[in-house]
Amino acid sequence: MVDVAIIDDGAGIGLYDTYDIAYSIEITADIMVQNVDRCKLQNDSHGTICAAIVKKYYPKAMLTSIKILNNKTHKCINKQLIKAIEWCVDNGIQIANLSLGTIDYRDFEMIKDTINKAYNRGLIIVAACNNRDIFTSPASFSNVIGVKCSENNVLKEGEYIFNLYPIDGIEVTSCSEHALLKNDGEFKTTSMCNSFAAPMITAEVCKIVDKYPNITLEKTKQELYKRSTNYIDNTTQVNNYKNIDWITNAALLYVGEEEYNSELPYINQIKVLKKFEDIDTNLFDTLILLNSDKRDYEEIKSIIYKFEKKQKSIVVINDEFQYENHEEKYPNNNIKFWHHSIINHFYEVSLPQKEMDVPLIIVYDYTESKMIKALETLTFKFRSDGYYALGACTKSIGALYGLEYIPFSKDENFKALKDKIEVLYRVYDYDIIILGLSINKEDSNIIKKINMCLNPDKTIFLVNNFIHEVKTGIEKMSANQPLVITLQENIKEYYDFGYKIFKYRNLDLFYSEILEMFLCQSK
Repeated sequence: MVDVAIIDDGAGIGLYDTYDIAYSIEITADIMVQNVDRCKLQNDSHGTICAAIVKKYYPKAMLTSIKILNNKTHKCINKQLIKAIEWCVDNGIQIANLSLGTIDYRDFEMIKDTINKAYNRGLIIVAACNNRDIFTSPASFSNVIGVKCSENNVLKEGEYIFNLYPIDGIEVTSCSEHALLKNDGEFKTTSMCNSFAAPMITAEVCKIVDKYPNITLEKTKQELYKRSTNYIDNTTQVNNYKNIDWITNAALLYVGEEEYNSELPYINQIKVLKKFEDIDTNLFDTLILLNSDKRDYEEIKSIIYKFEKKQKSIVVINDEFQYENHEEKYPNNNIKFWHHSIINHFYEVSLPQKEMDVPLIIVYDYTESKMIKALETLTFKFRSDGYYALGACTKSIGALYGLEYIPFSKDENFKALKDKIEVLYRVYDYDIIILGLSINKEDSNIIKKINMCLNPDKTIFLVNNFIHEVKTGIEKMSANQPLVITLQENIKEYYDFGYKIFKYRNLDLFYSEILEMFLCQSK
């Protein structure tokens, strides 16, 4: 038997074989936990159907009903969901089924933190993607098994596909139409929707946990792949991740010659270390290797082995060797592994693109070190003002700062860059994208071609010194009224150049200017 929680609008009894509900509780809007009479719940509720699907495919499930959705709007607040997950952790629930989620970016961070804590306590969460098939919290997070339904009827009842490189984070595509036997002997077939795809996968996870009681989430995903209709062999890498969203406490091992001084976004989460002898693997969940390459592997493989042995995650970041393949060096399929050479696979098998109809800002960086902070700051400020901004860049280190990493080489067709941006628009449905590109002074012709292909709404140049040489280069690029951010303090001498120039340390002022521009254009 496996303890399963159905977090929904309440699971009742009487209509299906759901009599053996061990607990039935409700998390109220004021975050109070109260008992619920199972007999008073609506028999044909959404939660009841989800419970019946779990029981159909895994009859031994010990069910707990956790009601968080209200009867009028069928919605809840994020604190109710968080409390429900915390209750599961505190009360020994092994698997939680969530046929719900949020697409509001303002909920993501708080729910993500709760999901990661639950993961560390051993709770396996199966969650449905939003029916718009866009990024959904918590279904799209790395520490969750995300599920969506098959819409083309290629999957029969009980079948599913395991998606090896899901750019939306949804690993499983499942049949959602299930013939449920009612207690009166009649059958009811569920509708095609993501909500009813998730409980079937919850049942599959129950079978796995029943057989391997202490199995990890990573190994559970491997087992799911083995049982899927698209299984090939055991050599296939299963635990592939586009986003680094699982980190609770990471050790960053910097291999470069110079000191690493950049501010890191994870307060008390990433500790920068120079020597791997200093690393106590018991204190961290992730090892981040910064600026390491194959030449360093022999020196650092002992610490990598220690992290792998304890089933800790590995992140490899080196923008000087963006297309070096590390998969043969780090073949462990039992851990989370992130490397920039893998990310292209996600775009190659991605969802269809969606033509952008929202503003695109491109930041061309001449500084080599200030772009990430500028992107992070602008993204944060847009989001704080209620705009779902997506910060992205072509440097893999941006992933450490919550930016989307878009693999791109100057040798690529610029249409490929546009396609990747439109894929992200399809996944996130954002309000604005801020794209950072690192360039050299001799790349003015490339910039001109990128602007022609992407047609940005605003072009920004981030420079160390706004000298005549830079001004001449910008003019050659034919950028449409570009803005300039410089590290210089004295910018008055450049006012006659005809460009709006801002100091790097005054990014707040710069943001106010660019927001006003977009607001004026929309009137």
